Amino acid sequence: KKYHTMATAVSTNMSTDNNSSTPEGGEVDTVYNELLDFLKATRADLRKAAADATLATLVSSSSSSSSDDDGADEATSTAINNEAAQRLTTLNAIHPLCRIASTLSPDHGSISALAALSVLSSHDLVGNQSIEDFLDAKGVGRMLEIALSSPPTPVTTAASVSALASDNKEEPSKVAEEWKVWRQQVNYACALLANATRTERGAIDFIGLSFPDEAVPSNLSRKTDESKEEEEKEADDDNVGASAYGKRETKPTATLLLSRFLNPSFTDTSSPAHDRAVASMSAKTGMDDLEEYDSDDDNNLDDESNNNELEPQKMDPMSEEYYDPYQHVAAVIMNIAQLDTGREFLLRLIHSSKKSSDNKKLDSIDEKKKDNNTQSTSHLQSLLPQLTSPNLHRRQGIAGTLKNCCFSRDSIWWLLNIVQMDKSLLLTLAGPEELSIDEKVGLDPDYWLLGPQKVREPDSLVRLYVTEALLLLLASGRRARETLRERRTYVIIKLADMVEENEEVSERMLECVQYLRRDEDGTEEGSS
Repeated sequence: KKYHTMATAVSTNMSTDNNSSTPEGGEVDTVYNELLDFLKATRADLRKAAADATLATLVSSSSSSSSDDDGADEATSTAINNEAAQRLTTLNAIHPLCRIASTLSPDHGSISALAALSVLSSHDLVGNQSIEDFLDAKGVGRMLEIALSSPPTPVTTAASVSALASDNKEEPSKVAEEWKVWRQQVNYACALLANATRTERGAIDFIGLSFPDEAVPSNLSRKTDESKEEEEKEADDDNVGASAYGKRETKPTATLLLSRFLNPSFTDTSSPAHDRAVASMSAKTGMDDLEEYDSDDDNNLDDESNNNELEPQKMDPMSEEYYDPYQHVAAVIMNIAQLDTGREFLLRLIHSSKKSSDNKKLDSIDEKKKDNNTQSTSHLQSLLPQLTSPNLHRRQGIAGTLKNCCFSRDSIWWLLNIVQMDKSLLLTLAGPEELSIDEKVGLDPDYWLLGPQKVREPDSLVRLYVTEALLLLLASGRRARETLRERRTYVIIKLADMVEENEEVSERMLECVQYLRRDEDGTEEGSS
């Protein structure tokens, strides 16, 4: 009780120092050193109090300014917040915060620790150093354990639990609260993975821990092939009621994380944040009257020098964004796709056979039938539907992933003719404009069948990634350009450019048009 009171006093002193205009340097150093000691304490209640104090220090100064004269209050608040982040990073508070976050118990301060790590890893001044410390503390492995942890109840019951919680908001059930905490923990863990993989070292660490089959321990080597096939089928169904390293231990961690990312059952569809996201995508509006959802101002593509990258996964610790706990996995996939190993993982073909018991007997006699019943797909193909997801983080991450995959020039023919990536890309740029008969000739009907109900992608960063992906396909060689000309790509890009308000996206569209309208006489195959 004595030490818990001391930890509470530290939190009070830090809040006082943050609100004062001229805090004493020596006193502040003492307070931060005491906080670090409490973060390393052996008692769980002390660590929780210290984690709460750390989070309060980082976010207490992020409130809006109360002064309307010259904004002095807001500037002072931002400076103190930066000072808190710098002091915590200098004292290497990342290591004890990672240990607290790994407890997976809100009673031990895991939520506050994860939120504090998210703030530090996405900070403008100390973000890079925080990520380095995060990687030194084996943060990638710790966050993967949280992301693949088992939910409170089987995922098949998640929808019913969320529905009951929305009907009885005043007194939510214990199970609903457990699901809420689990979603919040997983959401922070995935956001931290997204921040960490923005660096080359973080992406390599993620690949090293996730991609090899040896990364997931296996004790099934002595089992028969038939039992292996049955357990792989159970893994595909993602029965998350089992342990993360139980029935699915024959699959690498990246595959497990991807399967959860693609499983919609984890999303809380009863959340108001989910309803707002769906409404923003289903609204029947054009590019000119997007007043409530103006992503151009949010992304600042014209002002930011690094406008081709996703912004750090900054999250308000008190927000409701965790309704989709695996939303930030899209940014992780985009980041690892910048490496050759990551692209190979996404583009590698996965062979699966769907056979009945009668076919198994016939296949033992006729091997040709076995080949005919084998279907090939890839992780990349399973990600394409995410371009129409109501979640903005998913659309941004997958659009960037497709762009990065287009750097693999050896796979361009496969991307165009088998995956038909150009159709998925162009569908995001197609809008409600009415096409003439000449424009419809040779054009896929899916671009114009919806008519006025077709909504063009409202986010400028997604449109930028999509346009740059098309530009990479066009620049890959003459044969790729001829294929895209035959599919009337120019019609969609021309109409999209007519209503495009972002200058950089418009410039990329103009480059695409120049490739499509160029004279190919005398151009060798493969030349860009």
